[in-house]
Amino acid sequence: MYPLSEKPKITIVVPALNEEKLIRKTLKNAREVAPEAEIIVVDSGSTDKTAQIAAEYAKVRRRVGNVAQARNFGAKMATGEIIIFLDADTLITRQFVDEVVRAFRDPEVVGAGGMIMPHFKGVLVEMIFYLFNFMVMVSFVTLGPFLAGTCVAYKRDPFFEVGGFNERLVASEDFDLCRRISKRGRVVFLRKVAVRTSRRRLERLGLMGLILDWAKVTLQYLGGRNPMKYSSFR
Repeated sequence: MYPLSEKPKITIVVPALNEEKLIRKTLKNAREVAPEAEIIVVDSGSTDKTAQIAAEYAKVRRRVGNVAQARNFGAKMATGEIIIFLDADTLITRQFVDEVVRAFRDPEVVGAGGMIMPHFKGVLVEMIFYLFNFMVMVSFVTLGPFLAGTCVAYKRDPFFEVGGFNERLVASEDFDLCRRISKRGRVVFLRKVAVRTSRRRLERLGLMGLILDWAKVTLQYLGGRNPMKYSSFR
């Protein structure tokens, strides 16, 4: 059982590597929709102005490594009893924050995530994102639960009890944590809330490339293999 305090403190952890083009919008948005939250950016060795820009909105810490290591490092610095992990190209909403807190009022709930949708419009792309979200929902009654690290929240205590993200994984580290922490309590999917992420993965890989890349590493993980390469942004 993991009860929540009456006014829980929230920490938002943002892993970042060479994100100067997008991180200002992400952090400014996070600061506006969750002014009460502590925001920590973990810079994984950027060679651009990521750290300087992030310092205008958040605490900045440097930890060179993969995304799992960055998230864990940020979590160790966090003072909140709720930790939201947010990608540097993703816009959070007030509704998401409020629904996470509402879900976490249940002492048995340890994790929560919502719909991941694109910033941009387009029927085909929206359909692909809806398919991905549908697969996430299906995972709760089949192999999972699986929640994407793009924007996901965990209670602090169970997160550390299970050891956080597996730092040996270069991909599927988000799914792996979700499955492990679900043994400590319930993980919930917030179907009525959505956050918006950028189109850069689509621009880099193309629609089929994005689908195949994600499917490959997911199948490797489910097959007990550690994915050694992931083409998407890390």
